Amino acid sequence: LDAIGEVLNISMGAAATAVSSMLDKRVLITTPNVELNTFDTIDYSKLEPAILVKINYVEGIEGANVIILRRNDMRIILDILMGNDYTQGSEEEFEFDDMSLSAACEVMNQMMGSAATALSNFLGFSVDISTPTPYIMNEVNTMEIREFDPEEEVVAITFDLTIDGVIKSEFVSVMGVELAKTISDKMLSGDVAGAEMSDGALEAAP
Repeated sequence: LDAIGEVLNISMGAAATAVSSMLDKRVLITTPNVELNTFDTIDYSKLEPAILVKINYVEGIEGANVIILRRNDMRIILDILMGNDYTQGSEEEFEFDDMSLSAACEVMNQMMGSAATALSNFLGFSVDISTPTPYIMNEVNTMEIREFDPEEEVVAITFDLTIDGVIKSEFVSVMGVELAKTISDKMLSGDVAGAEMSDGALEAAP
């Protein structure tokens, strides 16, 4: 668990840089908290109302990554990108229509694409992801989009996310145990391309 946390520290550092570049604001992603759970016992109630983004690894490694974050956090990010006043209005007033979901998809594509590139550099071989698919949690049956059986063991990683002066929040990333083992085993065996580990938070400034 510590090993996968360290690897994800590196890849999420790249994700923070991508978000920072998009928003022109300093972005901070802390050292993750990593836990082993069954999928149906993951508690994301503090993120509700939530948006779920599904990503599949399609090159280098196999498996799925499901990211759960607050809808209001995504609303604020999209307002900044669209040049709107993110301090006005509310989550209830913001409509997650097809255009907004498409924009959210692009944000996550940039973020997780950068994370995959960093993972490629760390592991020493190409890693690529599918186009992310976003879902509004209260508009879909989550059983239909689960990549994991309810009783399957998964690795749940909680990250604190701070966007300077705008957001102080968190999100959860979930991946299957086999995918997590593939990544962590590379680190534990020393069979990696080489990257500096960080015990602290990862930060990106524009």
